[in-house]
Amino acid sequence: MHGKHLGNYSSSHSLSMGTLTELLDKRVEQFSDRVAYVYEDEKGNTSELTCRQLRDRSLAVASQLSKQADVGDRALLVYPPGLDFISSFFGCLYAGILPVPATYPKPRRPLPRADIIAMDCQPKLVLTHSSVLEGLNLEEQSPYLANVPWEATDILDESSAKEFVPIERTSQDLAFLQYTSGSTLEPRGVMVSHQNILHNLESIRVGFEMAPAEENDHAPVGVFWLPAYHDMGLIGGILCPIYVGVTSYLLAPNTFLRQPGRWLELISETKAEISGAPNFGYELVMQKTTPAEREKLDLQNWRLAFCGAEPIKLETLQDFATAFSASGFRQDAYYPCYGMAEVTLLVTGGRGPAEPKVLFIDRGQLANHKAIPVESSHELAQAVVGCGVSLDGQTIRIVEPRTRQVLPDGDVGEIWVRGGSVACGYWNQEDLNQETFRATLADEEPEEFLRTGDLGFIWEENIFVTGRLKDLIIIRGRNHYPQDIEHTVRQAHNAVDLGAAFSVVEDQQEQLVVVHQIRRESRKADMDEVLQAIRKSIVSEHELDPSHILLIRPVSLPMTTSGKVQRNRCREQFLAGELAVISEWHVAANDQPIESLSDKPGFLESIPSFPPPQLSEEVLRWLIQWLTQRANINPEAMQADTPFAELGIDSLSAVEISQDLDQVLGLQLPPMVIWSFPSSAALSEYLAEQLLLDHGESTNGQIKSGEFVAEETSPDITSVES
Repeated sequence: MHGKHLGNYSSSHSLSMGTLTELLDKRVEQFSDRVAYVYEDEKGNTSELTCRQLRDRSLAVASQLSKQADVGDRALLVYPPGLDFISSFFGCLYAGILPVPATYPKPRRPLPRADIIAMDCQPKLVLTHSSVLEGLNLEEQSPYLANVPWEATDILDESSAKEFVPIERTSQDLAFLQYTSGSTLEPRGVMVSHQNILHNLESIRVGFEMAPAEENDHAPVGVFWLPAYHDMGLIGGILCPIYVGVTSYLLAPNTFLRQPGRWLELISETKAEISGAPNFGYELVMQKTTPAEREKLDLQNWRLAFCGAEPIKLETLQDFATAFSASGFRQDAYYPCYGMAEVTLLVTGGRGPAEPKVLFIDRGQLANHKAIPVESSHELAQAVVGCGVSLDGQTIRIVEPRTRQVLPDGDVGEIWVRGGSVACGYWNQEDLNQETFRATLADEEPEEFLRTGDLGFIWEENIFVTGRLKDLIIIRGRNHYPQDIEHTVRQAHNAVDLGAAFSVVEDQQEQLVVVHQIRRESRKADMDEVLQAIRKSIVSEHELDPSHILLIRPVSLPMTTSGKVQRNRCREQFLAGELAVISEWHVAANDQPIESLSDKPGFLESIPSFPPPQLSEEVLRWLIQWLTQRANINPEAMQADTPFAELGIDSLSAVEISQDLDQVLGLQLPPMVIWSFPSSAALSEYLAEQLLLDHGESTNGQIKSGEFVAEETSPDITSVES
């Protein structure tokens, strides 16, 4: 039943090419001047690459790389959003170098994720954009990352490409490393071969019901905003379009966070057929658009709207379809799917778009690992959305994880996968590879499966994902390993002992909760100081703001007899209010209206008469009040010189704050302005200066605003991973 080929669809044409470089060469031969990629930056400016331009730039990068690294070496890719990442990625492939996508750089800030990836894969060099080198202080990085050569690829001489002979690779060779964890403790680089990626690209083509590139007389359009270092952004937004001959419109991720509606505007303007996002993307665009804005959109050509990378909520799909029905969006355009980096990207999906397959099951029986269908009106009914079927020869089994017995349809167990898309394992993790990538069933031939760590069941051939056997936390589409967060918390303050990190659903959103014991000798410590240190460390290390932080009594954390933390039990005690809490912090809802300075009577008119220092003080008073209310910051902790890094402002919060500052001050500010100044005092000076300039007044150097690097940066969303 499972793992069948799909009807008359054929994968034979994918066998005519063995590597991604052969793929690009073939597209240049077929569609030399076809636009492959169009990128729109945060200011609305666009740039594009044809197939030939992409290959020429890639060969120039490869020519330079061949002088600095050997075949099989790794190159870390640290780029701001844009097209340079793509040419560098293919440049690595032409040179036989293994590209390793990393998170986007941020001005004047360390790169903890890039650092831990580098320590794991030991790159020979770091590839980046010249603007990054201008704004990056390498002394702030780890000694290892600072000492690796950094190369700006946007300023290379393309003439050198004419003499370069590409390195021959086979389908069995590794193509790239895809790091799945935002971890500081256990980085996991998935080893994806050329065969893996081409197999998965064909699975996507078949599942999406797209014609082979050879049959595309015109270039269909896809629109994508997910980061290039994210597996869905890289494979879905960059590699799949070149595979099927689609023109891919790439929107700056930060544009989506600041103006989610721009995503749909671009779909409307380009008449795009394919686009999608994790569940939170659909929710965010609903929250940030008005009915009037939706009526201006034309989404009739949006044929396939994929949704994956995190749990899919029926309410989100229904609400989005209702909200954008006036725009021409159809519910049968949905394509719920299930994927993970360990299977390259796509594991299961539909045979083309269709109305979501929904099953209501008994929530009480789900705890007993049984999916019992019930009516939607049942008091314990829980809706689950089907994620399609196995594609292109992949085999799916639902397995009892302890006995390794295959379970019948309707029983909940661990999802196991076998097929051409299953990656080669984790880089430098041989013990884990044996356990995870080479699992065998108890009652079948000794064929090796990947243990996904996800729980689900099969019903009428569809896969339904119900949870995670592993304790992986997925928030805003990004993977977080609980042990990494727990490690960060224990390092935050010497009063903190063992603990548990897990997620709960609040207001239909996954939220992070951390629960840690206090050491016996630290029971008289300043708990507010401890809570603040924990929150600061989590935000700094993981770009994630917790919803709840609880400090509990020593020896009260649920543990197994062998000394392992029982995270699920801790979650149950948290939800039941049974934890022995000493002190806690949590996000408090604050709906109090905040007066806009631009609406304050007489304020705008009096700006020219303000001495700059006085205007700065006026803005500072308002800014502190605004931050304490909107960013959920304790007023006692909010001082003028308090570094923003200590206030628990994560990536999405920073984007929302920057956007709100535009509105309440009546200014058009650079994106992510809050990250470009160390404190409220420095930011208020800059804001006051902009108010004066906006009203035609010169500061005459009286206000010394912090240095602002107006380069494109993007919050770390996403390494949104499946």
